Amino acid sequence: MAWDVSENVVIGQFILDLGHALGTRGLPPFELIGVELLQQTALDTVLGDLLIANTRFVRLIEFKRELNKDDKESVKLSRLKAVLDSGSYAFLQSVSREIHWYVLSNFNKQKSTVVVPYLDLESPAGDRDLARFVEETVNALAGPRMNEDDSREYFQVLERCFTSGEMTPRTTGGLLFTVDHQGKSIIVPIRDVPELAKTPRLILEERRRTLERELKEQLTPERELKQQLTRGMSR
Repeated sequence: MAWDVSENVVIGQFILDLGHALGTRGLPPFELIGVELLQQTALDTVLGDLLIANTRFVRLIEFKRELNKDDKESVKLSRLKAVLDSGSYAFLQSVSREIHWYVLSNFNKQKSTVVVPYLDLESPAGDRDLARFVEETVNALAGPRMNEDDSREYFQVLERCFTSGEMTPRTTGGLLFTVDHQGKSIIVPIRDVPELAKTPRLILEERRRTLERELKEQLTPERELKQQLTRGMSR
């Protein structure tokens, strides 16, 4: 009997492994990160299955089972390559290979996952599997900041390539996750996932300021109560 593990299960495992790796790595607190599951949302066909973004980097990941013979991704790839092969956007090929990825899974094989840049999805081969990809993603999160102008332009190309002529919704809200110095988890909503991908630094700075203001407002009544108690005890 063949093992047919669906894409959403593989995505869930990847997110779990990524969270575990981030926790054991001990990245600085208050570093907001968005891990947005876009599968079967309005942005699935436009962007992909999973978007990860913070101030330093962006990753857009498509997951597919090898047993799934749907040629949807091959069609999307041909349209994307047609744009990136043109002189005006040729420089975005290197950007694509950095931020846009394809995960092919088949748990009936000894090597159950293969991860390649999206541009190489028609010939997925190499020694990068899901575990190594998790490690590379964590390293990138702690690494140097990406070129935000290039990533923004690449996502604009994706939207032009894959948005239909109909009124395709372009706004899907998301959630940002952070951990404070006490280890407490904090979740912050955002209005527009594509904007997070195109301008993560600006979006995250705006949400960080909002979060800090909200936390300050929450602490004010407690601080006033402590001051009142202190004044009462000093009398």
